[in-house]
Amino acid sequence: MQIYKNIFITFVVYNKFNMELKNYFPYLLEKKILLSEIGIHPRTHIAWKEEGLTFYEGVNIVLGKKVEKRKWVYLDVFEALWLLIIVELRKFNLDLKTIKKLKEFIKEQPDLKSALEKISEEDFQNKVVSQLPKEMLESVGGFTSREKVIKSLSTLLYQDTFLSNLGVLIYGALITETSPSIIIKMSKDVDAFEFIIAINNSTEANLKEELYQFYTNTCSESTFINLPIVTILEKLFENEKIINRCYEYGFFNNQEKQLLEAVRNKECEEIKIAKHPSGDYTVNFSDTKEISGEEAKKLRKTLGLKMYDRVEVIYRNESHLVIKNSNKKVIKRE
Repeated sequence: MQIYKNIFITFVVYNKFNMELKNYFPYLLEKKILLSEIGIHPRTHIAWKEEGLTFYEGVNIVLGKKVEKRKWVYLDVFEALWLLIIVELRKFNLDLKTIKKLKEFIKEQPDLKSALEKISEEDFQNKVVSQLPKEMLESVGGFTSREKVIKSLSTLLYQDTFLSNLGVLIYGALITETSPSIIIKMSKDVDAFEFIIAINNSTEANLKEELYQFYTNTCSESTFINLPIVTILEKLFENEKIINRCYEYGFFNNQEKQLLEAVRNKECEEIKIAKHPSGDYTVNFSDTKEISGEEAKKLRKTLGLKMYDRVEVIYRNESHLVIKNSNKKVIKRE
């Protein structure tokens, strides 16, 4: 098993120090999402459970001695995302044994200590420290070394779902907007698969080049499946039945919730959404028009996944609301 290392190390160091994912979204482990809301039939879930594929084993379904007694099945975000990943993998007819191995991989906590021990102090400073936010470095005195981080890991490392490989993927999708994906690559010599986490949207030229070479080699030499996490995570925002759960998880801030409620109540005249570097769009409303279907999904996904820089809302009473992407402001690098 392999992980695309350079950006990944930066990514996890940041997460270890600040526990960013848990700080932003502390309720992700609360079971709020109904199994039916993500489109999975209870019998399918039971079958996957019996094969050891579910994220947690031995929970959610109660079986009686003679008759199966079903309770409502509630999921946390990690469980729901993993089940949606299984749905995608089954479209490729990937065997259950490999899916189970992938589950074990995404539940693992990255071995940051081993990864750091394999790079030089120079690489640590150039490829890791240079990527960390100024505020974080100031919190540790303005400087940190590879050795100092390695020594600190004994106190920072503990089993935590937020710090698992799946947590790293969610962190990249929701906070750093680095478009992470899981790559399942078939090994050349044996009937086995290699699991890779790719961080696809770095602003650093050298890391972009490294990623380009990685994909060039992989595409030309290997058979593989690429699962973009953002595309899968989007499904949580597509079903309006889950929108209240998304509020409870903190995927929408107060201003974003205010906007969605205003749209639902037909109080808006125009919404201008600025995205970077391109993709700006405007939603105009008439007295009779109601935003629904794909337009509504697009708006929820744009807000929930923070795929915008700025949103301007013009209400029918001529008042204005301007929403700026606070996530981008918090993690902005100097």
